[in-house]
Amino acid sequence: IFAVAFVTLLTLVVRFGELRVRADLRESRALGLTLGFVGLVLLGWWIVTSGATVEARILSPIILPSPMEVLQAFPKLHFEQGLVRSALTSFVRVTVGFSLAAIVAVPLGVYMATFPPVSAFFRPLALVGAYVPIVVFVPLTLAWFGLSETQKVGFLFIGCFVALLPLVIKDIANVPAAYLDVAVTKGASQWQLVRYVLFPVAQADIWDHLRGVYGVGWGWIILAEVVNAERGLGYLIDISNRRGHTNAIFAIIIVIVIIAVACDQ
Repeated sequence: IFAVAFVTLLTLVVRFGELRVRADLRESRALGLTLGFVGLVLLGWWIVTSGATVEARILSPIILPSPMEVLQAFPKLHFEQGLVRSALTSFVRVTVGFSLAAIVAVPLGVYMATFPPVSAFFRPLALVGAYVPIVVFVPLTLAWFGLSETQKVGFLFIGCFVALLPLVIKDIANVPAAYLDVAVTKGASQWQLVRYVLFPVAQADIWDHLRGVYGVGWGWIILAEVVNAERGLGYLIDISNRRGHTNAIFAIIIVIVIIAVACDQ
């Protein structure tokens, strides 16, 4: 019912709001609309969690803590559980795993989209990324690397790699053949077609996808750090969940979002 109501309301706004297809939107208005959405979310959050007692609230603190309760969780996380140290640890793990994945996936994706024999040989890697859930690699990396730092970085490497490889292949494959034809008429060699035509044309799209996949790495950090981690944001979430500190979980999620958005910028 909620899904149908939401889509219906959104359709009515688009239909009767006289919105134009792909019309230019001033930056100030776009920012205002974004802040308006954030404000509505915060208002709704405050309404369903307000009340002097647990019985007076629409949702209990175990289900959804209030904004003030989430803010009050930060000092304890910082002084008693090393929030900053855990954030730095998670940042290093995600960055190393993502960097290794980019070093391998970008050139491999370029060559797979360019040379059919390479594509045929490595096709199973693309199929793994498309059909195998990334969660299954948690027990596999534990078996391969044990309860070590390598296991966590290895899992993040696999997660970022399987997400990035098909995107790079698609970006190179979308380069118009006309660019290659012009370069060939100018006497370009096969390597020059890759180095000076295919990769430069697709470079902007590949860069955008690198940014997106780095954010995916921050999404997988919880799974990477949930097993035998002495520190890290995923470790803090697991500890807070065991203790029933829902407000701390929300606080850590906010920290993850802030770091991911900052790195994206």
